[in-house]
Amino acid sequence: MATITIMFGDKTLVNHQMSKGDTVLIGRNRINDIVIDNLAVSSQHAKIESNGSGYLYVDLKSENGSFVRDQLIKSYWLNDGDEIMIGKHVLKFSDPKINEKIEKCSSLVNKTMQMDTKQFRDLIRKNKKKADDENLPISNRSAKQSGPSGVLSFLSEEREDLRLNKKAVRIGKDPNSDILIKSFTVGKTAAVINKLPDGWYISPVGGISKPRLNKKIIKQAVKLSDLDIISVGPAKLQFLIL
Repeated sequence: MATITIMFGDKTLVNHQMSKGDTVLIGRNRINDIVIDNLAVSSQHAKIESNGSGYLYVDLKSENGSFVRDQLIKSYWLNDGDEIMIGKHVLKFSDPKINEKIEKCSSLVNKTMQMDTKQFRDLIRKNKKKADDENLPISNRSAKQSGPSGVLSFLSEEREDLRLNKKAVRIGKDPNSDILIKSFTVGKTAAVINKLPDGWYISPVGGISKPRLNKKIIKQAVKLSDLDIISVGPAKLQFLIL
């Protein structure tokens, strides 16, 4: 029996067992067998089919693609220990019974698209544990970062992830907010995220719409944990420690 493991950074999110004859759908939509709740992943991103003695990974024309060893793939016969980059997550495939080299059904199956994959890798891998130099301010590109980094990933809309480099990040409808939310019920400053020596804390400030952490209203400063979900009015964000 094969095992499909979904990883985000060092965290294991899913362990899915797959038998011969199975087909496993992977994507953001809840109808999939393996659900990855991140906007970098397409609604139906890919599938894995058991075909004869092997397992075939097929990308379903996803927006951000699937990568094996930095190569954009359409289809790929999986070997034990293979890793596939899907959005900001890694799919690890394990089946010790599969030989290291599988006879390919077609010479076209594992053909990769010859294109500038760096543009895609920069887009979908910017939240990897090892930050891309291009995403840092010019003055910091040669400097080593010490300690973990906090990042906010937007789940409710397509926006660039926000790295929490400042001591205080303001969320609200004030045009000068670090995270601007256009909603009548959201306060000018609805919440603030502060960087303290032992981590990041979110505090409520004002407004009709109360900020929530993992669906619970925030009434006082709360320390954020990796993968926490923050909701402020119509906006939904995920806090990540990289």
